[in-house]
Amino acid sequence: MSRAVSVSLQKGGVGKTTIAINLADALAARGNDVLLVDLDQQGNATEGVGLKDAYESSEPNIGDVLTDDDPIDVHEVIRDRESFDVLPSHVDLDDIEDRVRNSTFGVLWVRRRIVDPLLGDDYDYIVIDSPPSLGPLSDAALIGTGNVVVPLLMSEPSVSGFERMFEQQIGPIRREVDLDILAIVPNDLTGNNEEKRIIRNLEDSPFERFIPPFAHSDLFDDPDSKGPGIRHRIAFSRAWRDGKTLREYDPSNDMLDRLDQLAEIVERGGTNDA
Repeated sequence: MSRAVSVSLQKGGVGKTTIAINLADALAARGNDVLLVDLDQQGNATEGVGLKDAYESSEPNIGDVLTDDDPIDVHEVIRDRESFDVLPSHVDLDDIEDRVRNSTFGVLWVRRRIVDPLLGDDYDYIVIDSPPSLGPLSDAALIGTGNVVVPLLMSEPSVSGFERMFEQQIGPIRREVDLDILAIVPNDLTGNNEEKRIIRNLEDSPFERFIPPFAHSDLFDDPDSKGPGIRHRIAFSRAWRDGKTLREYDPSNDMLDRLDQLAEIVERGGTNDA
C-alpha cells in the first residue's frame, strides 16, 4: 500500500531532518520507489542529500508548484538521486508560506499539487520533512500526508513541544481530516537516567502505543541491547555534512536496523498493525 508521511515536531534540534532523510533511504532500501520532499525553509534535508545548489537555484522550484498563479507540474522540479528522488526546498519558502496562509485553500496545495499527482503512480512512499514550527506549511504537510512520524529528544523541552503540537495542531486537524500518528521515535539517545525517566513517562501515557518496539525502556537493562531508540552516532552528522544518507556513508552502522524497523512501521501504517 502506498503512503505519504510527514516527519514533524514543532521544536527544532530534535533530529527531524536526520530521521526524514534516513527514513526515505530505508524505505528505498526495502525496494520501494520513494520521494523525499523538503518543506523546511532552512533546506537542511536538501543540503543533507547533496543538493545544496538547488536551494538557491533560479530554475523552477517548489514555490512554483505551491502558488496561486499558474502552478507548474511537480515533475519539473523533482531531482533524481541514486536511491530515492528529492523535491528540494528553496530559499523563497518563507514567501511561499505566506501564499499558503493567505489563500483560501492553500493548506490543500501539498495534497493536491504533490501527494495526489505522485503517490501510487510514481512513488510508493512520499516522506515530507516539515518545518519545525506551527504554521500553514506544517499544517499543509500534515493534511497532505495524513500520517506523521514524530522524532523526540528525551528531554522536557522536546516532550513539551510534542504536547503543544498534539493540542494545537494535530487535534484541530483531526477534527477535520484523518491524521494518524505512525510512531513517536526517541532520537539521539546516549543512555542517561533522564532519558530513561522520560521514556518510562511516555510508556505510562496515552502515547505509549506509538513507541516502536526498538524504543522501549526495558532495552536500557538488556545487556545484549545497545539501548532503546535511535542512538547518538557521530556518523549521522558526518553523513549529512557529506550530502549522504547514513547507509551511503557507513553501510555497517548499527542504527541501520533501527531505521529499517521504522520503515517497516511506516509500511504497516503504525506500530500496532499486524
